[in-house]
Amino acid sequence: MRLSIICLLMVFINLVSSNSYAAGSLMIHDAWVPEMPPVSRVHAGFASFHNSSDKAIEISSFSSPDYARIEIHLSKEVDGVARMIPQKSLIVQANQMLTLKHGSYHLMMFKPGRKLKSGDNVTLSLHLSDGSQQTFSAAVKNSAQNHEHHHHH
Repeated sequence: MRLSIICLLMVFINLVSSNSYAAGSLMIHDAWVPEMPPVSRVHAGFASFHNSSDKAIEISSFSSPDYARIEIHLSKEVDGVARMIPQKSLIVQANQMLTLKHGSYHLMMFKPGRKLKSGDNVTLSLHLSDGSQQTFSAAVKNSAQNHEHHHHH
């Protein structure tokens, strides 16, 4: 019994202190939303997803109480023109990491329900193809803060 309590406390402390969240074998790291002007009706979202299992995990969609709708997009050059191509889902391969970033996969989040500024947090949920979901928090940061954050690791 004592060992179970210690294990549960260690898991809880890891979740709270590392800004990472676990849904089975899927870990979410460095989730963030760039600060946008208050009049902007579309925001982007970025994060890294690490699959520590031996099977691929499919993220079928995202939702948030802070946005009316969230879409998964891929920025890609097609015939010399940069395009944002909507995606039906994201696949995080077994024992791999998938990073949502500028110029690649990212979230497009429409009609924010409140004004968001640097220092705020956004609540997001990812929905897996098996019907399960995981809720996590993304920090609102100005782009300079996030650029600086990544170069100091």
